[in-house]
Amino acid sequence: MFCKVVCFSIFGSIFLSLAHSQDEDAITKLQNAVLVLQHRVSVTEAQLEKTQTRLTQADVKLQQAEMNAATLKTQLTSQLNTAVKRLQETGVALSKEGARIAMAEKEIQRLKDNSGTTFVHWGRTSCPGTPSTTLVYSGAVGGTHYTSQGGAADYVCLPPNPQWNKYGNGGLSSSMYGAEYEQVDNLFGKKNAAKFHDNDVVCAVCHVASRSSQIMIPARRQCQSGWTKEYEGYLMATYEGQGGKKLFTCVDENPEVARGSFEDKNGALMYRVIAQCGSLQCPNYVQGRELTCVVCTK
Repeated sequence: MFCKVVCFSIFGSIFLSLAHSQDEDAITKLQNAVLVLQHRVSVTEAQLEKTQTRLTQADVKLQQAEMNAATLKTQLTSQLNTAVKRLQETGVALSKEGARIAMAEKEIQRLKDNSGTTFVHWGRTSCPGTPSTTLVYSGAVGGTHYTSQGGAADYVCLPPNPQWNKYGNGGLSSSMYGAEYEQVDNLFGKKNAAKFHDNDVVCAVCHVASRSSQIMIPARRQCQSGWTKEYEGYLMATYEGQGGKKLFTCVDENPEVARGSFEDKNGALMYRVIAQCGSLQCPNYVQGRELTCVVCTK
């Protein structure tokens, strides 16, 4: 508007001056120039208005963008705080779970240390060299007299240092005798027959920490798949023509004897066990052949 006022004032003065000079051509040109200038001024003002409108719109959009950015920042901050809180809670939960797992592993190890199984290594004073197998004690084999109709049917591994409690002499009782090898020349070789016949039988009680079951398999020298072989040997028991009965026992194939025990005092005797065809299926069993055995753990 200021441009209009100034321009019209200037050109008005010029126009009046020229009018007095009677210069019509100049007046016409000046009028045309004024019209052109007025048109340009109008165009410029229109452009300025459009520009102002655009600036106003841009300012509105900028303010909206700033509001949106602030809202987004608030949302992201809230989400981040929630995520951090959950992460902290997860960390606490994982820490507690880790402590539980550690306690469980400790308990499992304790159970392993306190578990396992035991077996008697008949005929030896030491345990086999299998993993996790340790000697509990070694001693001599004992049992009921071979002629006795009563007493116990099993052999036991007696420790060398008994501990006594109350005791008295006389009266009815069951008796414990030492065990001797009998007629074992064909089991351990003829050259060793004199060494074993009528000598006392030794034994060892063994503990296996890493395995919890044990079996004795008669007529086999190898264990089933998944089992550990502790030792193999021969099946032995009391002679069937004698009055006493004993459980079948697996004696190591390479036995020992108690030193200085050759006295032939009898007692709980141990004989080889042979196969008798008939009710026992032959083949695969063979008449008169000594039966082997194997002790296995798992």
